[in-house]
Amino acid sequence: MNRAAPLIALGYGAYLLYAFWTGTLYFYIHPIYLLPAVATGVLLLALAAAGRQGGEPGGHGSPPPLAIAVLVLPLALGFLLPPKPLGLATAAQRGVDALPLGRLDDPPEFRVEQRPETYTIKDWVKAMQADPEPGRHAGKPVRVIGFVYRNDRLPGDWFLVARFVVQCCAIDATPIGLPVRAPEGKVPEAGSWVSVEGTWEVAEVREERKAVIAPATVTPTERPEQPYLY
Repeated sequence: MNRAAPLIALGYGAYLLYAFWTGTLYFYIHPIYLLPAVATGVLLLALAAAGRQGGEPGGHGSPPPLAIAVLVLPLALGFLLPPKPLGLATAAQRGVDALPLGRLDDPPEFRVEQRPETYTIKDWVKAMQADPEPGRHAGKPVRVIGFVYRNDRLPGDWFLVARFVVQCCAIDATPIGLPVRAPEGKVPEAGSWVSVEGTWEVAEVREERKAVIAPATVTPTERPEQPYLY
């Protein structure tokens, strides 16, 4: 076995454990895959150690330099670039729709025993899918955290408080959002994280009835440790 293979296995194993240790593995995969990812990292380290013990530099089966470069480049970028979760740029690329949304694959489920002020953005999207009549949600309290997203289809003093929903990993992440009427028409900076507290009301937009959060407060806040919803 040549030296390259054990070193690459060592690098990928170390990266998986490093990402888990720093909490950034959440940026890439659903939490249910954390333990398998950590186990894979440990296995790669063990294989690297075994390969080093029996290795022969330049021996039979050495991969070509181009193949090594293809494997090493993403690993180097993973260590060198600061880890970031999906954000405004990806949301703009994939599109964030205001309610009602039809982007979630699973059928609507709505736990009526849950207090509305405890709903996440995903819970509210499901609630609106289950009952899209805005008037039946008017007056219900809302308390959610998300990042600010704007598009040209919204009235000028509205924005979306948005999160990504992850089914498996960042590749399948879907941005969803709830419309908010900005206090005094002052829309927060796009991409910034805010805590929104208010109640649902019904508004007329282009001759259509829409649900919108009339917030009592829009407060800047830190990005949650786990920025996605699952």
